[in-house]
Amino acid sequence: MPRMFDVLRNKVDNTSGETGQKKEKKPKPLASENKEKKSDSEKKPLHFPKEILKNHKREEKKTDDRFSLASEKLISTMRKHGTDSHEKASEIYENALKTIKVLLVKIRTKENLDLYMPKIYEVLDNIFNQLVLGDSLLNNICEKKNETYYLPNHIINTLILSSALGLSMGFNKSRLNHIGLASVFYDVGLDALREIIAQPRKLTGAEYNLIKTHIDKSLEVVGATDAINEVVKDTIRMHHERVNGSGYPLGLKTDKINPYANILGLADTYETLTHDRPHREGMNTHKAVTFLISSLKDNFDTAVTKIFVNKMSVYPIGSIVKLSTGEVARIISVRSGSPLRPVVMIIKNAYGEHVTERNIVDLSRQTLLFIREAL
Repeated sequence: MPRMFDVLRNKVDNTSGETGQKKEKKPKPLASENKEKKSDSEKKPLHFPKEILKNHKREEKKTDDRFSLASEKLISTMRKHGTDSHEKASEIYENALKTIKVLLVKIRTKENLDLYMPKIYEVLDNIFNQLVLGDSLLNNICEKKNETYYLPNHIINTLILSSALGLSMGFNKSRLNHIGLASVFYDVGLDALREIIAQPRKLTGAEYNLIKTHIDKSLEVVGATDAINEVVKDTIRMHHERVNGSGYPLGLKTDKINPYANILGLADTYETLTHDRPHREGMNTHKAVTFLISSLKDNFDTAVTKIFVNKMSVYPIGSIVKLSTGEVARIISVRSGSPLRPVVMIIKNAYGEHVTERNIVDLSRQTLLFIREAL
């Protein structure tokens, strides 16, 4: 699917002045990572997300309209063939989950992870491509999973969220691989502490300090493979740092934090808030977004938070809401620029009866219909 990905991302060859004309071979991950490792710019704090946040909409307008149209037609055609179906998204999710479970076993048995990296990159590609096509995968992370051990689902959910945020920020494939690899490995160190994180109670101070060591344990894992570059390692190292200096392990602030870590930290926090843990129930998605933009507003880069909220909306994908008609609906997609008027699927009528027919309503086109409350 690399060619499809390039078309959908409206790839531009600025060196030749031509749009979408140049065919590129898909770079080998190790080669691209090593090339970036040698770059002097990577040794300094990265600042590209803020520049992307300011300029990516303006850059999109410069893109040749023919290719925007081609992308829209391609997405429309693939959706008609069911490519962005719930079933396809569920298949990708379950395959990714199996891959992460195997990865954790290989880490426990100290196997050579370099041999398993092609499977990891396959997961990244499948998730990236599916997110480009639509929001079905985001719907999938909101479903309740009957798992006795939450860590594999947590990793996959965070990977999907951080990748969706990267795509919304206009990341190219190389940057998506950075945030993707960091999302896969950032919390694998928790597996060595699984007896502590499984406690059905609030942790003691000593236990919480042990949990903080998961960063070093994750870095130890990625340090054993040649496939992970320093940018990804820095992202893992800093994903619990916060722009106001309240994070750990170093209490870094603002631009001292790797920008990928700002993204990963936000996605990780949202995922944690919205899912059950052994000692507590998860928040509903509406309450979690409200919590991010109120109580935690000083923890994350404001611009990154704005793009996250615009993507997920105040009523995030998967949320259950009551409409002004009294009907109950599930949020299935969010229109860019209309965070309060998403696309919904009616699941109960005004009498509380379950609806059997698939009834989808785009609230951005229904001015008389609106969300009354989140459930």
